[in-house]
Amino acid sequence: DNIHRITAQNSYELYIELEDWDGNVKYAKYSTFAVGPGSYYTLSIGGYSGTAGDGFGTDQPTTSYAYLNGAKFSTRMFDQDTWSSRSLAENDGGGWWYKDSSPYSNLNGPYFRDTDGHSSNNGMGVKWYTFTNDFYYPLKETKMMIRPTDFITRVANIK
Repeated sequence: DNIHRITAQNSYELYIELEDWDGNVKYAKYSTFAVGPGSYYTLSIGGYSGTAGDGFGTDQPTTSYAYLNGAKFSTRMFDQDTWSSRSLAENDGGGWWYKDSSPYSNLNGPYFRDTDGHSSNNGMGVKWYTFTNDFYYPLKETKMMIRPTDFITRVANIK
């Protein structure tokens, strides 16, 4: 509920920094970010820019599995995706916003080194598909940061 309370106070942007095992650092910035109330924690996201690629699929058709705007947050114990076979949070190994197939991203997946053996049997790892164009490449480090969209204006007005 805390992330909803925070993002309901103002208009927020999301900045995600990602690093692979070779030390390459890329970022994804979204000019719109909010999380809905209650048990669904529906994702509201848009306005991608950056170097890491659009891991939330906001550039995809709204019918695409990669398009996560409007997706509900699923966990292993609380399956809210629309995939009929099984829970995507269970399949991918962590709570995230899912629809009907494994999305381009899951920053809450299990932490694997790039040399660890992993598959859909033990989770997909911490992933951002558009960083490497490889669903099975686990990232080394990620950071998700939010701030009000008018942050620069607010800071400039502090005297």
